[in-house]
Amino acid sequence: MPVKKLRRIGIKIDMTPMVDVAFLLLIFFMSTSQFDPPQKVPITIPDSHSNLKVPESDVMIIGVSKDNQILYQIGKSPQEFTDIANLENIVSQARHRNIRLRVAIKADKLADYGTMEDIMAIMQKTNTITFTLVTELIASKKSALSH
Repeated sequence: MPVKKLRRIGIKIDMTPMVDVAFLLLIFFMSTSQFDPPQKVPITIPDSHSNLKVPESDVMIIGVSKDNQILYQIGKSPQEFTDIANLENIVSQARHRNIRLRVAIKADKLADYGTMEDIMAIMQKTNTITFTLVTELIASKKSALSH
């Protein structure tokens, strides 16, 4: 007796619900992400061979622009201008409120050395013996140019 072949039934998968879920996830992540606030003063940081990362939390960033304006930012709060005379009080108060606060100094490569020297003196006065100098890794620039 010959074996009768059963006819295959074609399977059709509707991809519409998967596309809907993918777009809903995309919209969710785009709407809940937080972007860094724009900088008040653009700072061009110097190049370095070091690859240290600035911490994400418990950080105070002190910025120095090319015309020696001093800005500070604590956490995700917006940047604020200050002068060298008030910086010592600001650092002291911020470290008093948060003992785990770390300081990162982000200075423009065209800023005067005297301003940086004053900031280093304030770091010593406030007993902030460890801080990070923000620089840009040279290797990242070379690899970006070669691609």
